[in-house]
Amino acid sequence: MISLSVNRIVNNQKEDNSLMVNRRRDKDYIRKVIRISQKYIVLCDFLDFYAGYKEINKFEFYNNLFNYSLSKISSDLGYKFKKPAASVYGITRSFFLNKKTYDLLNNTYNKSQQLYKSLYDDYLSLGNFTELILYIYITDNVDKKILNLFKFDFGIKKIS
Repeated sequence: MISLSVNRIVNNQKEDNSLMVNRRRDKDYIRKVIRISQKYIVLCDFLDFYAGYKEINKFEFYNNLFNYSLSKISSDLGYKFKKPAASVYGITRSFFLNKKTYDLLNNTYNKSQQLYKSLYDDYLSLGNFTELILYIYITDNVDKKILNLFKFDFGIKKIS
């Protein structure tokens, strides 16, 4: 008898609890899942903390980060990758980007991959490209004192 009354309460709710779930990201952002190296996952964890420290929504933060770096890449700055000799299996990381940034990422990556292939006869993975995006943002926007604490070898060098 008790199970029937509990069942009625659960299945015939008078209040709508769907407002408790924030579905904003589903409408405004597209999830881009990318495999990046373990070292960069650590940096993403730091950037999650950094976004909170700056009191910026994480989705907006990464969207702005990608926009910033992609605009720098578009201005023909030269970077050289130091790829590991052995293939490194990346860890998946989700980035939420708005449609404009998502499209810009895909277009810029496709063009960069073709250029990389023609220059070096090698494959530029989306993970390597994302690591470049993170590198550009971090080295330009995070205080050098904080970066020195990491003693991190990015595996990317700016060609000057």
